[in-house]
Amino acid sequence: MKYLILVLVSAFFISMAEHAGRYPINAFYSPVQRDIRLSGTFGELRSNHFHAGLDIKSESGMSGDPVYAALDGYISRIKVEEYGYGNVIYIDHPNGFTSVYAHLDRFMPDIDAYVKREQYKAKSFEIDLQPDKERFPIQQSQQIAYMGNTGASLGPHLHFEIRHTKDQVPVNPLHFGFAIPDHKSPVIQQLIIYEYDEDGVVTSSKVMQPKLISSGKYGFDHPLELGAAKVSFALRTYDSQDGSSNQNGVYGLQCKVDNVPSFAFTFDEIPFEDTRYLNAHIDYTERRNDNKYFHRCYPLEGNKLSIYYTGVDQGIIYINPDISRSVSLEVTDFTGNMSNLSFDVRRNLALEMREAPPAPYQTLATPDQVVVLSAQGIQVVWPQGSFYEKTPLNIDVIPSEGLGTFSPHYAISPVDAPVHFPFDVSIEGLAVPARLHDKVFIARCDANGGIINCGGTWIGNNLMSEVKEISTYTIMADTTPPYISVLHFGPKMTGWSRMAFKISDNYRTRDNGRDLLYEATVDGEWILMAMDGKTGTLTHIFDGHVAPGEHTFVLKVTDDRGNQTRFERTFTL
Repeated sequence: MKYLILVLVSAFFISMAEHAGRYPINAFYSPVQRDIRLSGTFGELRSNHFHAGLDIKSESGMSGDPVYAALDGYISRIKVEEYGYGNVIYIDHPNGFTSVYAHLDRFMPDIDAYVKREQYKAKSFEIDLQPDKERFPIQQSQQIAYMGNTGASLGPHLHFEIRHTKDQVPVNPLHFGFAIPDHKSPVIQQLIIYEYDEDGVVTSSKVMQPKLISSGKYGFDHPLELGAAKVSFALRTYDSQDGSSNQNGVYGLQCKVDNVPSFAFTFDEIPFEDTRYLNAHIDYTERRNDNKYFHRCYPLEGNKLSIYYTGVDQGIIYINPDISRSVSLEVTDFTGNMSNLSFDVRRNLALEMREAPPAPYQTLATPDQVVVLSAQGIQVVWPQGSFYEKTPLNIDVIPSEGLGTFSPHYAISPVDAPVHFPFDVSIEGLAVPARLHDKVFIARCDANGGIINCGGTWIGNNLMSEVKEISTYTIMADTTPPYISVLHFGPKMTGWSRMAFKISDNYRTRDNGRDLLYEATVDGEWILMAMDGKTGTLTHIFDGHVAPGEHTFVLKVTDDRGNQTRFERTFTL
């Protein structure tokens, strides 16, 4: 059996090496034409997704660094969006790969002029264009844009990806030979130990702090003694490169038991349709409660990621009182620097925990079934594949008279269980007055008291919405129009380069809740207002679309429930 395991794991790593050999080394040039300093790596653990590329830091910490095409090709797609990638360019290359450049501050003038023409045609700031391949032929190292902070970016940087053109699956860009000096071994921060009962249910878990013994070597002062017969682990770790202090993601991890590999993964390729399986890869409870990301060293039942090697016992380790087992957790970065946490573990029957009776539950969800959970006035339906492991589900009905709601509060639990697919929440709305039927929404109630508008559609007497988180839900109404604040506007704007406003609403929107809609006109003609989703700032650049003279400006902002605010003023340019 041991020989078979060694053969299997050897085949796993050989196949990965062959996989990596498909990538053309040194074909792509750096998109910044200077030393690359990273603030994010491929596969890095993010909220609900794996990072799909490299985040390249700005040289000065400001927007404006030139961005260059990494290889010959043509621009196949240009997208502008409030959130997400912001301003982004896609270049298809003849070698079967596509490079992606996101969060750009602005495009080069010819690209920018084309985008603006199309925005005015569509009367929309957000736009997704696929120009003919003859329109923007690109040569390697040709400047295409400037680095920026648009979309869901937390600071000026370039998000750079390389994908397979045929299916748009992202590849770790480091496979293509970019020179990023790295002599630092990953840092191992914490270990979680999970103990199981005979049915394979986790009965307890605890976080432990390893000790740094020497460079890249970690351990504990004493062997670990545990009461359960079966255990598994999760590891919190990060990596950084020369010249940067950012805590970036690692490339791979391998768990060995008695020197035999039992679990391993590397971040080489992750399809976008699989990226939400991050919530199965990590300890979701730790992420939700303490914002700490731990890599599980075993796969959950409903985890469909294809990045793993698992031994015969799927990363679960059997221990007994008669002999210690040697565990080694090896973490690597792409350059090959490695850190190792090694320790012995043995079962101590004196520590065996008396099994507590299982907590009552209404429905036990499993990964392979459609799950329906009901209570008086509510029905919740999860699609097949929503859960990553067996999960006991409950709904507590909490009266909410006097709280401005039109239904009880329905507390669905457990709130720390991740869900892979959006699911339906349908709440009886008989208490909603007819005058408010188009103003009510499914409200998610945060533990800190915040309210999130998740949208809502009437189906008979029930208000229904598709949501993404297990939480507390109720029906609320929104009759308050959005807010418009003047940032840069006046009656006389001769010589001004721009006008700007900030728009906001009384409720945040998520899931099926729609973001604010806005429309601006000058003398009845649509004008382009660029939207920064992070700040809610609308900006119009005076670029010739508005001629000198006296004009009437109108800005309309409409929220998810149809409430509207209108700002109208005259001005002279």
